[in-house]
Amino acid sequence: MDQTLEEQLESQIVALYKEKEELELELGSSDIDTIIHEFQNLQKELTYLYSFKENYRKVDTNRIQIESISKAYIPNHRFHKNSNQ
Repeated sequence: MDQTLEEQLESQIVALYKEKEELELELGSSDIDTIIHEFQNLQKELTYLYSFKENYRKVDTNRIQIESISKAYIPNHRFHKNSNQ
């Protein structure tokens, strides 16, 4: 059963509006520039977090003197190379 050109165009438009509604519902926007901007911001934030993880180490606070927290992040270069932590 072949669809007419008009029916094909109508089904494409319906599909596009459905996708637009899904984007609005899930992401709060269907504007491509807004979505790309948010995605790029998330990439930058993730890069920063991985950088932080590479440059700092979480240690038990019994190795340093700090009150009222259970862990602290210390730059890796502050440790001896032989340290196992």
